[in-house]
Amino acid sequence: MNYRISIFVKLLLFIIPLVCIPIAVVGYYSIQASVERVNRLVRHEQMVQVEAVAQKIDQVFYNCRIDLETITGLPVLEDFRLARLFRLEAEAEFNKENLIKFFRDVLARTPFYYSIRFSDLAGRDLIAVGRGGEAPFSAALNGRAFLDSPANIKIDGIFISNLVNSRQRRGFILHCAKPFYYGGGELAGLVVIDLDFEKIIELVKGIHVGQRGYSFLVDNLGRTLIHPVYPPYQYHLGNYQNPSVAGLVKSMMTGGTGWENYTLDGEKKVAAFAPIKIMDWSLAVTIPMEEFGREAEAIKTTVIQTVAATLLVTLLGVSILSYNLLRPVRRLVGATNRLARGDLDQEIPVQSHDELGDLTRSFNRMVRNLSQSQRELVRSEKLISLGRLSAGMAHEIRNPLNAMKGAMTHIKQRYAQDAFIQQYAGLVSEEIDRLNRVVSEVLYFAKQAPPKPARADLNKVVLETQTMLADEAAQRGVRFRNYLGGGLPLINLDEHQIEQVLLNLIINAFAALEDGGGIRFITRLREPGLDQVELIVEDDGTGISEEDLANVCDPFFTTKEDGTGLGLPLSLGIVEAHDGSLAIESHAGMGTRVTITLPVQGPTLE
Repeated sequence: MNYRISIFVKLLLFIIPLVCIPIAVVGYYSIQASVERVNRLVRHEQMVQVEAVAQKIDQVFYNCRIDLETITGLPVLEDFRLARLFRLEAEAEFNKENLIKFFRDVLARTPFYYSIRFSDLAGRDLIAVGRGGEAPFSAALNGRAFLDSPANIKIDGIFISNLVNSRQRRGFILHCAKPFYYGGGELAGLVVIDLDFEKIIELVKGIHVGQRGYSFLVDNLGRTLIHPVYPPYQYHLGNYQNPSVAGLVKSMMTGGTGWENYTLDGEKKVAAFAPIKIMDWSLAVTIPMEEFGREAEAIKTTVIQTVAATLLVTLLGVSILSYNLLRPVRRLVGATNRLARGDLDQEIPVQSHDELGDLTRSFNRMVRNLSQSQRELVRSEKLISLGRLSAGMAHEIRNPLNAMKGAMTHIKQRYAQDAFIQQYAGLVSEEIDRLNRVVSEVLYFAKQAPPKPARADLNKVVLETQTMLADEAAQRGVRFRNYLGGGLPLINLDEHQIEQVLLNLIINAFAALEDGGGIRFITRLREPGLDQVELIVEDDGTGISEEDLANVCDPFFTTKEDGTGLGLPLSLGIVEAHDGSLAIESHAGMGTRVTITLPVQGPTLE
């Protein structure tokens, strides 16, 4: 059993794999490359954010150390202590105002300080300034006890306390203090900057990586200082129950920068961490590994959607393409089927300028040629049949006509004195002569002699034919206008037969030019290299109607009262005997154009 596969299905089977397979392959490798790239980008984003925040926090403590060193080195602070020691109230007050102004300037430069204080060894604040008019931190710090406390961190002469939960601040405060020594080197008090740790918490919580990523901060002992779930100091290196988390914290305590995978509550995560060097702390940003896969799934979904959309667009494109391509083909198939059934009166409109348009034009030319060939074949069969019939009838008619002619001659001689008999015998003789001419034309048509070609000048044949009819043309008011091509080659033709063709055409033109006019004669080479010459005869007469034009070359078809209808069929036969062609173009009221094409080499004779 033979299965018929349409061109549309073939296009689908060819184009869809051609389009979709490369997209799928590229999509697969794109997914792999994108997953790796997403991993790198997320890790890079983690590291960039954690390093940036770590540097900011490090800078806060560095500035705090510089500010403390600056304040304790101020001469006005020594002057203030001496003025109070010697009870110089006015000078002490003046120095205090200068210090308060300076403290306010320092507070205005940074949002991370809550208050700045100068206290004596007993913990009494001698000078205390809060931010923006707020009350300074009120908890007293015993100077010697604070400096000697093992819980406090000492960095380059700066003492930093643990986090203090301040009800007054409603948040955590970090005391950063530097001892103040007077000239003899004895401890005189403390300069304290109460660091607003809530601002640092905001910095850390402001890190956003992924949907469920978060950041946390641990100190040099592994204690959690900032965490989105746990309060400060809840966990330290000794009580982490998860060994994976403990391993991460140990890596963070090394003071380096890096990434580490760990597991928390059965979920795989990756953390990027960076040190806060001045405090020996470490900041980490963590994100679940699942989010890496989510990004990859999003990319995979996008690729699949792209492939599906491409497939749909390809189906639509193939449908439109096949419809536009196959529509002319279907028209050609339908026309071919009608042609096979014998319908030659059809022509497909040309709607494109591509190969299908060329195919349609070729089909139309083929149909026209077949139609013309069929008409010529039918006409040839008619001519053969009519020739045989006409030859027989002409012989049968001519003998009685000759007898009748002789009888009329005898009657005219016998009754020469009878005017009535002479008149009607003359009329009968004239009609017998006219019938003889018709019979002679029929015999000539039936027994048309083959041409006897010889080298001849076509222009000369045209001019000689015009000379024979010059007087009649002058009487009718018809002018001959010649546009004869120069340099035409000599042609093999039968001059007498071609003259007969021209005589028939000129006589027909005379009949069409009832009120006079012009007849144009044009000779020219048809196309260089084709070895063919065109002879064109045009008139400005009444023209031929469309229904009559199809029959003008049929034998005995005529629109003239005294015509035989054999002039054009005879002319067509002569031209075709010369291996040429005769074409007639005419419209009613617009004149007639007859084009004769003759080969230069002449007819091919058997």
